[in-house]
Amino acid sequence: LIDSQRARNTSFEDYEKSNKITSGATLIVPTTGNLGISLALLAQKKGHRVIAVVPERTTYDRIHLLKALGVEILRAPNEARREANESPYSVAEKLAKQLNNAVVIDESTSAPREPYLELAEEIFQQAKNDIDYLICGVESGATITALANELRAKIPHIKVVGVEPHGSIIGDNTVVATPHSQNWKIEDLGNNFVPTVLEKGSVDKWVKVSDKAAFSTARQLIRDEGMLCGISSGAVVSAALDIAHKLSQHTTHTPRMVVVLNDTARNYSATLLSDEWLLENDLMDDLTAKKLEYLRSERYRAVRQLLGLPPFLSFRGFASVEDLQLPAAVTISPSAPLSQAFDLMLEREYSQLPVIHSSNKKLVGCISLASVKAHLEDGSAQGSDPVSRWMFHFGKQGKGEKYEVITPDTPLATLGRYLDGATFLMYSFLPNHTAKFFEKNSFAVITDEQRRWCLGVATKYDLISFLNRRNNLIAV
Repeated sequence: LIDSQRARNTSFEDYEKSNKITSGATLIVPTTGNLGISLALLAQKKGHRVIAVVPERTTYDRIHLLKALGVEILRAPNEARREANESPYSVAEKLAKQLNNAVVIDESTSAPREPYLELAEEIFQQAKNDIDYLICGVESGATITALANELRAKIPHIKVVGVEPHGSIIGDNTVVATPHSQNWKIEDLGNNFVPTVLEKGSVDKWVKVSDKAAFSTARQLIRDEGMLCGISSGAVVSAALDIAHKLSQHTTHTPRMVVVLNDTARNYSATLLSDEWLLENDLMDDLTAKKLEYLRSERYRAVRQLLGLPPFLSFRGFASVEDLQLPAAVTISPSAPLSQAFDLMLEREYSQLPVIHSSNKKLVGCISLASVKAHLEDGSAQGSDPVSRWMFHFGKQGKGEKYEVITPDTPLATLGRYLDGATFLMYSFLPNHTAKFFEKNSFAVITDEQRRWCLGVATKYDLISFLNRRNNLIAV
C-alpha cells in the first residue's frame, strides 16, 4: 500500500502538470483495488469522481472499502483479455470517451518512477549493499521494473525474481490461457497479458504460486510472525521460501533476500481471515485444518466434562453420534478402479463405501456393493472403470430426496422425525425410531457441520454395540 500511496501522489502531480486532470475530473481506474483505494483517498479532497473497474475476484471487503470512499464500482470477468470488449481496460477506455472530463489512470501502460526509486534507495540503505535476491510480486510490472533497474545499478550481482499466480501469463506469454486457468483467487498479482510498463529483461527468474500456497503462507505469517499481510504477500513469501529451500547448502555465504510485501490483511476479513471460507475453498494448510478439527473435538469433550454428562448422554440428555466411538472411515477416491472398490467392500464386508476427493478430501459420494456387483455381472461395467462412473454423486440430488446433516454431536434420539419424509438420507441418522433408519438405510456417513469431511461411517452393528455398552454401564 505504501507503493500505491507514493504512486498515486506522483500520478496526480504528473497528470495535473500535463493538464490531464482538471477541476471536477472523473478518474477511471482499471485496478484490483490498492491503487483505486489510494487514489480515492486523495481524489475526494480534490473534488474528483473515481470509478474503479475491477475483476470479479476482487473481495467484498475491498469493494465495501472502495464504496465507503465514494468510489463507483464496475465488475469485469476475470478471464477477459486486455483487448476484449469486457476487460477492465476496454471498459475504462469506453467510459472515458463517453464521460466529459474523464481520464484513465492505467499503471500497466505508464507508471511514475520516482516513488519506486525512493523505495529502492530505502532498501539499499537498510540492506547496506548486501542483497542477493529481490523477490517481488508482479501485476502491472511497475514496482519490479523500477526496483530491479535501480538496485542492479548499485548491486550488479542481484537476482530479481518475479512472482505471479498459476494461470497468469506475464512471465511466459507462450502459455495458452483458458477461462478456468485464469480463475485464480490471489489479488494484486498476475495478468492475462504482458503489461507494457514491465521490462521483462530486468527479471531473472519467474515463479508461479498456487492459491493454496499464497493463502496458507499469509495465514502463517499472521499467526507466527504477527505480520498482518495479505494474500499477494503470502504468495511472494511462499516463492521466497521455495527458492531458499532449493539453494545449495554447501557454501560459506548465506544468501540475503529482500521480499516486497505489498498488501494488508485488512482487505480480506471475509476470505483470508475466515477459517470457514478457507476450509470451504480448500485453501487452508493441512496442519491448521487438522488443528481446527482437533480443537472443535476437544471443545466438545471439555463442555461435556464441565456439564458432568455421562459418556452415553449428549447435551440434551441423549446419546450422541460421538458416543458410537466410530473408527476412522475407510474411503476410496473417484479415480480409483472399480475393481479396487469392489475388493475393498468384499474384504471389509461393507455394503457401501464413502467416496472422497483425492486432492481436497471432500466427501463427494458413495458407491454400493450391490450396484457394483450387478453392473459387473451384466457386463455394463468393467473393473478398470473409474469409481466416479458408477458412484452415487451427492451433488446430484434427485427430486424428492432429502439430505440431513449428521455430525458427531447429533443426538441419536433425534433419528425419527425426518425419516417418514426422507426418501434418501445421505449424511446420517435421524429421530426417534432409530432401528427404522437401518431398515431403510444400510449405513450412515458422519460429517462435520459443513459436510466437508467424512468423519466416520455408522451401521446397525455400531448401534447394537453402543446399546450393549450403555446397558452394561447402567447395570454397573
